[in-house]
Amino acid sequence: MKRRVWPALLVLALAALSWSCPAQAQDKGAVLILAHKGFQDTEFRQTRDALIGSGVRVLVASTRPGQAKGVSGMRAETDLTLDEVDVARFDAVVFIGGPGVRSELWDNDQAHRIARQAADSGKILAAICYGPVVLARAGVLSGKRAACYEDGYSSRAFRAAGCGISGRDVEVDGKIITANGPSAAAAFGRAVARALTGP
Repeated sequence: MKRRVWPALLVLALAALSWSCPAQAQDKGAVLILAHKGFQDTEFRQTRDALIGSGVRVLVASTRPGQAKGVSGMRAETDLTLDEVDVARFDAVVFIGGPGVRSELWDNDQAHRIARQAADSGKILAAICYGPVVLARAGVLSGKRAACYEDGYSSRAFRAAGCGISGRDVEVDGKIITANGPSAAAAFGRAVARALTGP
């Protein structure tokens, strides 16, 4: 009798494990792209935590190897440089904002390549704060509406790209998800996680 109980308990334990970590979440991967100096700490932390909490594998990419530094002192270990990012390996590409994005990513050819490849291959493409300007300058926001940190620089970039700033905290336009800054980071992270793993 006892010999029959253990296999049954093992089956129940495995079923519980698979319920807590859905297969579709385990199979998903995202790359978070940030400035090596001056990324926005809250946006990175809350987006990363939302994705990891949903079972998504997360790697971090930046313009240089080694630790990236946030505007509030947070350190983030990078896994890849931008030229090493193979978009085919990921289900989502996410650009984190912060003042460093303006100098490091807005006119970065590799950042533009990544954004275009993600859009062209139907991946989830997301950006927050100053990050959406990278998408605008990469030419993937034409005819779309997006959220962004609004100032003269971002407004000009959006107009030049044929994209309207929505004025919303988080904007979802097909597979492009954008948000306007740190206060929207938690909602942004949840929106990206939902797009990857379902409701």
